[in-house]
Amino acid sequence: MGDFNLALVIVAIVVCIIVFIFNVYLLVNYQHPDDVNQAYFPKFVVVLGLSVAAISILMLPADVANRHACRHAIYNGACNLTLPMKDLWLAVYILDAILVFFVIPFAMFYYEGDQDK
Repeated sequence: MGDFNLALVIVAIVVCIIVFIFNVYLLVNYQHPDDVNQAYFPKFVVVLGLSVAAISILMLPADVANRHACRHAIYNGACNLTLPMKDLWLAVYILDAILVFFVIPFAMFYYEGDQDK
């Protein structure tokens, strides 16, 4: 069953890349025409925030698939090869808190204060 876990890791990486590319597409497609070549830090924060939000939602099916990895295991050590979902959940929640309380407000005030008058 080690192949299942490798496939789950590959699927998780591909989904993260697709989410990131989709969020960059959304940002580029729906940005204001005046913001085309400026404010790169707030744009990075927007893409990062949207990506973390989408990945935190998409982690639930990954957690379910990870728990089912060792249900039909042929050998006893199959559960040792699963993804460390507790650590991943903790990392996503900590990243959410850092983004919400520190990074996003700073980026918002930086963007609003950087306007030319």
